[in-house]
Amino acid sequence: MSTIGFLFFSGPYQSESPETTIELAKATLEKGMKVKIFCYMDAVNCVKIGQKKVPGVMNIEEQFRELIEKGAEVRLCTLCMLVRGTRDYIEGAKRAGTPDVADIVEESDRVLVIF
Repeated sequence: MSTIGFLFFSGPYQSESPETTIELAKATLEKGMKVKIFCYMDAVNCVKIGQKKVPGVMNIEEQFRELIEKGAEVRLCTLCMLVRGTRDYIEGAKRAGTPDVADIVEESDRVLVIF
């Protein structure tokens, strides 16, 4: 089974990058491929619990929760979480370190970097 890895940098609600990552990951899963996402820098806040629901705005927390439920592997840079004070994150996301980026690259057929 093919695997697509994502190295993802952008925080929620700053740009269209989280939405793009989510949509690409959903499409990848729908094609029967594996998805591995490494959230680095502000992207660790995409899985933060308690994001407000606003009509007409994609709720990034809910979308990442859905990706995990569908089988996506989501890893979070522990240092990035520490310096941003990100403590409460969705179940199924895993704390990780930069060596995990190398693992994702090695385990993936393709890797997309999204800022």
